[in-house]
Amino acid sequence: MSLDPSVGHAMRSEEKSDIPLLLELAKDAFSRQVAKRVRPLARSYVERWTKGEFWLYRSVVKENERELRGYQPVVLEVLRNTTTRELLAMCRKARPDLEDLWSTPAAEAKLSQEIAKAIEAVEAL
Repeated sequence: MSLDPSVGHAMRSEEKSDIPLLLELAKDAFSRQVAKRVRPLARSYVERWTKGEFWLYRSVVKENERELRGYQPVVLEVLRNTTTRELLAMCRKARPDLEDLWSTPAAEAKLSQEIAKAIEAVEAL
């Protein structure tokens, strides 16, 4: 994994050696944030979301804009390297009672779209 080259050139070699740890911490934080976001969702909300009635990435980006700007290269790296299946696993872990919804092609497609839109939104910051 490599971060944005413009960031890498400004880093000392000691800082570059911390990148794998930073990415691992970021991935863990991302997983916790997904769980935090998914846990309180009502079944009807998830059903409407999988039908494409609304997006989640917009509110997440807006609520966390400052942090996303500060850690943009790391955030983008995590988003680009998190598969839809990994996201679905995070959702299943947070809300196993919604397994029937997480197992649908609509949920997988919507998560894939959410990641793509989130990447675009973070890049635009």
